[in-house]
Amino acid sequence: LVATRELMEWSRGTPTTSEQTESYSFQHTFSSNSTELEAIIHRPAPQDILFDEQVKEISIYFRVQMDLDEIGEFGLNNLTGSIRYVHARLWEPGANINTDEPFWEENATSDHYPPIERRYAPFKPGVWVLEVEAQGYGFTAPIEQFSFHDEFEVIVNVVRPCILYPEQPRGTECVPV
Repeated sequence: LVATRELMEWSRGTPTTSEQTESYSFQHTFSSNSTELEAIIHRPAPQDILFDEQVKEISIYFRVQMDLDEIGEFGLNNLTGSIRYVHARLWEPGANINTDEPFWEENATSDHYPPIERRYAPFKPGVWVLEVEAQGYGFTAPIEQFSFHDEFEVIVNVVRPCILYPEQPRGTECVPV
């Protein structure tokens, strides 16, 4: 029995360390042909993100596209900036939303494509909160060239180390460290 166990241990491959990524996101395309508040205001429920001591990195992707924010030399953003916006925030555990500064924050009133932002450990363990509020417009015209749709995307990727065992079938998830 001992010899068989030793043979199995000897033939087993060496585990490797990898990374496991969990994504949390908000994506929305405004599409209304009316001025009803429900169609132009988007306030989804905040998403809770559990951070433990294992989280080693987060990456934050933020993209806003607001069609027709400029026509020629005349910037419509001056007229619509208070109406069309996307405001995203990531709060640390225990933060007072009314008085504290968020861990991360972006506010856009026109096309906005900043680079992916990366932050590295240490992170405060606990439940973090990702929230977004936005207002925008969308219009589908009979002629496609006259249509426009404001849209945004916010993605927070949380990266943790994990272990891959060679005996696991392909597609099997990593085992958290």
